[in-house]
Amino acid sequence: MATTNLLDTKTFTFNEILGNGKIYHVPQFQRDYSWEQDHLDDLWNDLISTYTRNEAHYMGSIVLQIKDDPSQKQFWVIDGQQRFTTLSLLSLAIIHKIRTLANDGIDREANEERAELLMKQYIGQKDPSSLMYSSKLFLNENNDGFYQSRLLTFREPVNYSKLIDSDKLLWDAYQFFVRNIQELFKNETSGERIASFLTRTIGELLKFIQITVVDELNAYTVFETLNSRGVELTSTDLLKNYLFSLVAKSQNDLQAVKQQWQKIINAVGLRDFPVFLRYYLNARSSLVTKDSLFKSIKKMVTRDQDVLDILDHLEKYSYTYNALFNAEDEMWLNDREVREYVNSLNLFRVTLCHPLLMAAYEKLSFQEFKKVLRVIVNISFRYNVIGKLQTNELERAYNTTSNKIYNGTLKDASAVADDLKSVYLSDDMFRSYFELKSFNTSNSQQKKIARYILYKIEGQIANGIKTDYLVDDGSIEHILPESMSEHWKGLFSEEEHNQVVYLLGNLTLLEPKLNSKEAGQRPFAEKKEVYAKSKYALSQAVEADEWSIRAIKHRQASLGKTAAGIWRI
Repeated sequence: MATTNLLDTKTFTFNEILGNGKIYHVPQFQRDYSWEQDHLDDLWNDLISTYTRNEAHYMGSIVLQIKDDPSQKQFWVIDGQQRFTTLSLLSLAIIHKIRTLANDGIDREANEERAELLMKQYIGQKDPSSLMYSSKLFLNENNDGFYQSRLLTFREPVNYSKLIDSDKLLWDAYQFFVRNIQELFKNETSGERIASFLTRTIGELLKFIQITVVDELNAYTVFETLNSRGVELTSTDLLKNYLFSLVAKSQNDLQAVKQQWQKIINAVGLRDFPVFLRYYLNARSSLVTKDSLFKSIKKMVTRDQDVLDILDHLEKYSYTYNALFNAEDEMWLNDREVREYVNSLNLFRVTLCHPLLMAAYEKLSFQEFKKVLRVIVNISFRYNVIGKLQTNELERAYNTTSNKIYNGTLKDASAVADDLKSVYLSDDMFRSYFELKSFNTSNSQQKKIARYILYKIEGQIANGIKTDYLVDDGSIEHILPESMSEHWKGLFSEEEHNQVVYLLGNLTLLEPKLNSKEAGQRPFAEKKEVYAKSKYALSQAVEADEWSIRAIKHRQASLGKTAAGIWRI
């Protein structure tokens, strides 16, 4: 890479940036407009403070790249497009207010001239033939059409609901400023004072540190190291810009890369992409932190062919990654067991195993992958659900095993299970954690896990019903009721009730009708008669002369022994 060549690093006002016929282009592969309400609120509050105090406000750094002939005053915005775009929308809102005064007959000629001069100074020149503005700012290919044809001409969109999300954000931001300018100057009839808010407060008091470079790679080096005001640069932005820049010399390659990039984003989702990227890297290399994602990719990708190769691999992995969150994905449609395992992992809300599972899906046969999936479910249940242990050790173990699968060292599920024995809780340790486990069934997530456990145990014990907890309508019965009647209050103090009511030993399965109409808050002796009518072996097997803390803990220990046999490698 060439050494950094900074042509200039100076502080400029907004007026100076837009002056002297300068034109700014957002590279076509830069991200779309993304400022939302919080970012707009922050900027507006800063502007009002600047306006009130009449003091300069620094807007951070911008990185510009000069292409072709510097005398043409054409700049590419490497970092700063979100702020540039937002300030142009604010400028348009102020001009709209002045045009409204003119349309209302208030100092019509002066305000019409004032609005036209501000358009020329901050937005661009109007073409005499098309009557379109030759803009000072050109956005990326997704946003520029809407920006030029609608916003610069003050025309409302034909159908807001049909706009792409980023164009909606552009229109929302413009309307935000229209409303706030109207409120700020609601009693103002002087177009001169309104114009001064743009030319003085925004134009002179907003200051930027401008970094100008000529070399594309140096531009992205600077781009990486600077944080913008507002929406910070993300690993997704950095990676996209870097990859696109490597193939930008060929329009055909660039178009193909853009289409493949979009496929990947569509598969995993824009917000989830950094997590997916991290898991992709962790499947094949040592642990990568969130902050080092981009640097890790740069080490792997240095040529245009590398871009094509890594996108192929990312696309392949994206489908597996996405399917791991969806038991009904077409990848699993022909295998009921795999669907059950995927459902279980999503119920547990564990994802650190995904790099390992993605590597196993790629490198092992489907049958071995399924066995690995079962191993991970059982480890996750013991380690995450029942043990609730720290995940640092688990992530390191998964990473080491993932790399061995990827490199071909581990070739089957048995070898994978053996490699993960350090994070597999022994039966004794598992039972010790299980005996203390409670699930607050007023919490929907904990209630789902409690049902999952009870149904699994129901399917394992003698005469138990083997059925899917997601399909069967059985409800959770609290043997010691959640709300105690006077009878139960005579047996349990409030403190004792709070300690044991949500223990697994106090929970069982019961038909909804029996639960609500016959069991309820009745004494234990009467409840046992109801349980005898149940189809669930778990309820039929509830035995004790009286229901006490000792009886609950005894039953929980018994359930723990059964559970150790169910979730076992």
